[in-house]
Amino acid sequence: MNIPAPTLNLGQFACRGFTLERDNNHILLLLHDGELITRFWPTQASYQSIHNECSRHLALKHGWDGCLWSRKDGRTN
Repeated sequence: MNIPAPTLNLGQFACRGFTLERDNNHILLLLHDGELITRFWPTQASYQSIHNECSRHLALKHGWDGCLWSRKDGRTN
């Protein structure tokens, strides 16, 4: 079951391909373009913990520099 991004505050990370789903055990799954990134127990899933995992994944796996918007030179990460 997909959970709407605004409900769980994915913010700009929703535009970058992140989604949240619940499995049958009520565990929250963080996915990036369909790939499982991490699992959260409902009590662990906070705005900050979800954003931290999104940032960490983008930096480690995709070389992201932390910029959420387009740069003046037209590049985005």
